[in-house]
Amino acid sequence: MAVLAALGILPKSPLVRTDLMENTFDWIYDNWNWGKTWGWDYPTTAMNAVRLGQPEKAVNALLMEKRTNTYLPNGHNYQDKRLRCYLPGNGGLLTAVALMTAGWDGCEVENPGFPKDGTWDVRWEGIKPLP
Repeated sequence: MAVLAALGILPKSPLVRTDLMENTFDWIYDNWNWGKTWGWDYPTTAMNAVRLGQPEKAVNALLMEKRTNTYLPNGHNYQDKRLRCYLPGNGGLLTAVALMTAGWDGCEVENPGFPKDGTWDVRWEGIKPLP
């Protein structure tokens, strides 16, 4: 899962081959054991999907119904009884939403993390593009 951060959390680099990352993303998205994940895995997946131009999968990653993708009424990302507060999941969610709305330096797509099928009316203000 952490390999998705190389194009998602981090900006595009000449060291990352987009074709290989697309194959890696597709394999992880389709085959990963989502029941054994951490809260940061979902926003990391979403950010990778956004940078690969797959906004539907970005939204789906943030909305997966999994125990470790649960946010409690107090805002904490739940992991298990032992670890009820998992802050990387919280920060990851906020960063993913920022990338999905404001994009990144040089991004020319408005709201790049949301499908362009007419079902989304995304409004935001004051978020700066990520690197």
